[in-house]
Formats: sequence, structure tokens, C-alpha cells
Amino acid sequence: MTASVVMVLLAIVNAPQVEISTIDGARHAGTLTSADATSWKIVVDGKPVEVVMSSILEARLQTKGEPVPKAPHETVLTDGSRIGTSSVTLEGDKLTIAAAATEALTISRSAVGNIRLSESPSSVDEQWTELLDRERREDWLVLRKQDKLDFVPGVVSRINDTHVFLLLDGDTVPVPREKVFGVILRQRQASESKSAGIIELVSGDRLAVRSVVSKGTDFTLQLAAGPSIVVPVQSVRVFDFSADKLTWLSSLKPRDLKHEFRFIDPAAPLKNDQDVWGEELRLGNQTFTRGVCLRSKTTVRYRLNGDHSRFVALMGIQHGYAGDVHVEISADGQRLLTQDVTPQDEAPFEVDLDVSGKFVLEILVDYGKVESDIGDHLVLAEARLLK
Repeated sequence: MTASVVMVLLAIVNAPQVEISTIDGARHAGTLTSADATSWKIVVDGKPVEVVMSSILEARLQTKGEPVPKAPHETVLTDGSRIGTSSVTLEGDKLTIAAAATEALTISRSAVGNIRLSESPSSVDEQWTELLDRERREDWLVLRKQDKLDFVPGVVSRINDTHVFLLLDGDTVPVPREKVFGVILRQRQASESKSAGIIELVSGDRLAVRSVVSKGTDFTLQLAAGPSIVVPVQSVRVFDFSADKLTWLSSLKPRDLKHEFRFIDPAAPLKNDQDVWGEELRLGNQTFTRGVCLRSKTTVRYRLNGDHSRFVALMGIQHGYAGDVHVEISADGQRLLTQDVTPQDEAPFEVDLDVSGKFVLEILVDYGKVESDIGDHLVLAEARLLK
């Protein structure tokens, strides 16, 4: 066997498996051969398939990367990127981080939102979140004393391996790193850098990216924050390119939610991206990572603000349950769909409704023929609002 043949065989064996979901609801599962700003090319059952980039919602890698230990620090950028880090230094306008799951990065200070420099126990998580949500005009140096967080306002001028330097009333105060829980930089407008999507790594890191290029092995990513990095395919969980194409219903906070309890069933009336009991969403033999699940006697309303054109979903009873429901979907008081849904339905019901110019979407789930909510778990899989 020649060396070239061996190389080809190794490339085939090591090529990543990917499942691509598109805006029309189609799924393409196969071997990735290349990806760029124009299209992703895969091989499905021995045949080449090209999926244009503008149609891709999600590309999920079937990788088996080694588990990545949780990083001791975390850096959050203004574009929403969250990067686990093992070390952080700030010199002048440049922040350099040793990322746990990628190569080292050097990022402009203006792209950084906050830096957690200590492991975060659950006892202070809520306090940290509250501080992040507060308005501020200066940098905040956050200190932890037992289970309480406090902050000192000023200007964080430098961070090295041993100290964080805070400019306070004209003096530079060196604060030992072991006393610092984190740094929250003064508020700036969210990054205006155009992002093509979000990549989620097996480590849990999330990176906003401008572009993605691959020859079927590593991914070269141009980050929205500026630098270009190379990430091995085994480190990647999923690419999400949906943001500028649609809004997932599960990402929206309901304007209001009403549920009428009739029977003893402690399950939640609505769950996002899982069944009301916390199971994965499943219709027939197909599972879904996106969608909502509602119980009967539930009415939920969402704000649309006239920004969407269509509401699309696959509708059915969660696999393994025997309930039946009556569903009504309306927009601005106009009924768009009335449907009875039972476990005996041969296939999920395809919902595709015109919501152009509409401001409020309402979903009502009522009892079906049986006056009981037992097993009434309605799934709206991949429920999305197209822009």
C-alpha cells in the first residue's frame, strides 16, 4: 500500500462526522470535507453534498473529544463570548489569556466585559450575577470575603500573575491576586463586530466568530473579537449560525404564562429545550435539542414586535406518553391554527404560519378528548420564528 493511499485512508477515518440543520427543516448527516464562508461540503452515503452557508442554522459535530477540566478562571467578552482560562494578564490595552480549550489569545481591552479570577462557588454565583447587571461608569475590583462579594471602583491598569493594579484617587494600589474574585470593566456598548455565529466547544466555551474555514481536519476561526485561532475538530461541539436568520422560541421569555392545575401532577407547565420532566425532546424515533414542551390547560404568549415572517415547528406528543391535546395558535388575536394532537398521529404535524407584522403570538394547549392532563406533553420541536 503506497504512502498516498495510507494518507487518504487516514483522512477518511479521522474526518469529522457532522449533522447540518437548515432553515427549511432539512437535516444532512455525513462526513465533513470542507467549510468556508460560501458553503459546507460533506459526503452522505458516498455522495458529495454541498450546503450553502446562508441556509445553515446549525452544524453539530459528532466528535469524541477528551473531557476538558473546568477552567479556574473565565473571561467574558462584550460580544457574548465566554472563555475558560488558566491565566490572565493585562498590559496597557491588551489582555492575554491562556485559554483552557484553545490556543492563547490576545484581545483588545475594549472587547472585554469581565474576568473572573477565582473559582466561583454556588454561594456567591448570584451576587456575581447581580454585580454584572448593575450600571457602572468605572472598573470594579471585586473582592470576596467568605460568602460575600464587595467591590472597589477605580481603573484596573494592569494584571499580572501575582497582583491586580487598581488606579484609585491618583495612586496605583497593587492588590494580591489571591484576594481578588474578579474584575468587571466599565460598561461599554456591546461589540458591533459582525458575528456569523457562535461556536460551542466541548469545554463549554462559547466563541462569537466572523468566519469558519476547514479542510476537514482543524477549524480556522476568525473571532468577532479580532484574533484568528485554530481549533481541533475534536474540541468542537456545535456551530450555531441561526442568530441573523431566526429566533428560537425557546430563547424568548414569555410575555405571560397561565396554567390551570386540575390534577396532581407536579411537572412544569412549560419547559424550554426539554420535556416538562427534564427529558430530551423526542417525537417518534427523532430527538431534538431545540423546542418547547407544554402541558394541557396552558396558555403562553410571546412578544414578536412585528419583526418576524413565519412561525415554524414540528408538533406532536412527547414519545412515550399517551396524552392527547387540543391546540390553538393565534397572532394578534387572529386564530391561525386549530389542531387535535394524539400519540396515534403517524408523523409530527408540520406547523408553518404567517406571522408577518404580528406583535403577539399565543399558544393555547387544552384537553383533548380525555378530560385529564395525564401524559399531555405537547412538543413544538425546533419551534422558530423566521426573520
